[in-house]
Amino acid sequence: MELLSHNPDYSGCFDDKRLEARAALLSASLILGKTSSIHAVTTSEAEQKGFYRFLGNERVTEAQLISELTQRCGRNVSGRDVLVIQDSTSIGLSQHANRIRPHSGAGLVGNKMGLGFLNHTSLVLDAQKETILGFSDIQLWHRTQDKANNTTGAYKRQPIEEKESNKWIKASHQTEENLKDAKSITIIQDREGDIYEQFCLVPNEKVQLIIRSRDNRNLINGGKLHDLLAKAAALGSYQIEIYGDLRQEKVSRIATVHVKCTPVVIKKTQWAKGKNLPQSLPLYAVEVMEKDPGSHPPICWRLLTTIKTETFEEAVGIINRYKQRWYIEQLFRLLKKRGYKIEDTQLTSGWAIRKLYVLVMNAALRVMQLYLAYGREDSQDTKEVFNEDEIMCLQTIQTNQLKSTEQTANPYPKEKLAWASWIIARLGGWKGNPKQRPPGPILLKTGLEKFEMIFQGWKLAKEIS
Repeated sequence: MELLSHNPDYSGCFDDKRLEARAALLSASLILGKTSSIHAVTTSEAEQKGFYRFLGNERVTEAQLISELTQRCGRNVSGRDVLVIQDSTSIGLSQHANRIRPHSGAGLVGNKMGLGFLNHTSLVLDAQKETILGFSDIQLWHRTQDKANNTTGAYKRQPIEEKESNKWIKASHQTEENLKDAKSITIIQDREGDIYEQFCLVPNEKVQLIIRSRDNRNLINGGKLHDLLAKAAALGSYQIEIYGDLRQEKVSRIATVHVKCTPVVIKKTQWAKGKNLPQSLPLYAVEVMEKDPGSHPPICWRLLTTIKTETFEEAVGIINRYKQRWYIEQLFRLLKKRGYKIEDTQLTSGWAIRKLYVLVMNAALRVMQLYLAYGREDSQDTKEVFNEDEIMCLQTIQTNQLKSTEQTANPYPKEKLAWASWIIARLGGWKGNPKQRPPGPILLKTGLEKFEMIFQGWKLAKEIS
């Protein structure tokens, strides 16, 4: 498998070889520079101006840059069972409102105010190994009217193709097309993806859905979804790890949860429009309810899935797959304020910022690979992420620079990416104590920045000697 965060191939993307070379050079600079700042990743004024001209060139489109990413991902999924985690985020540019040119690819991102653009991303993982394979779909857009209009009856009566929420269905169809060589595809979405039309139009023998329930849906027997789950008997209980979020004052903890599952037949909603939509759909519902939350808000997940789910073990499998939504939340966090700081860019065109954003998403893959590999003996091979010289440099750093005790020594073999993730985390400020909180993407990004500086000096010393 090729290096997912390295060597993007822009051959054939543009009608000019110079544009292909400029795209490859800018991608490499962003990967090595660990920032979205053109000024910071360039080594000369000429190079800086060249990158600005590239991003401002109308012959370079965001669709071309996205296509390179999704095609590369398609090559990596051949014969694999994959998970596709979908979610949306907004890129806020209001602080640059006076600088960004009007009608240049930026617009409303909130209700009535807020300048920027929106992004709907489909992140692809290997279902067995939990390794990142790339992106199957990336959608970028900006609003031209107040989103509050979406709550009106007139809006709800519109066909799904005319609504912004069609992004979920569009992404699912595009994912199936781009990942045509995958063995199976399981699409995972949060509550916003709970759309009747999607359950009708997306699933097939190859593509399945796991979506968190948003609405207390009507059932064909006259009952309600939540009421049916409330009456169902628990199949068992187990403990799950809840990730903390300091921004929301949530701490990491272990929670004991009850698990239920039951087959359901949901009724077509009054707002579901479209030809030949069935009046009802058979699905499986899974509920996860915390037993004794204490002072914490209780966990309550209700999931709808097209995957046959009848036993406790099958229900836990659905829950564990849904939990992997955490990875796309971490990706979005990495792209913004404390990570690549895409919202701090000094570019004056929204279209240029959007193209830069796509390139930065490619650069962020390497950090996310390290994040998923940390602490896992079954992580992917180190050679899939680092080349031979980088691995040699990592070995030198571990031997000469990272003083460790028996308790804090690197416990992973060099052949596994967990070994490199441990070293990068130490460079980022993690102390190596197994009782310490595991390193997150921002810390690993900091470690990669330090590693790159060390690596450049190491290469120079090697060449001189």
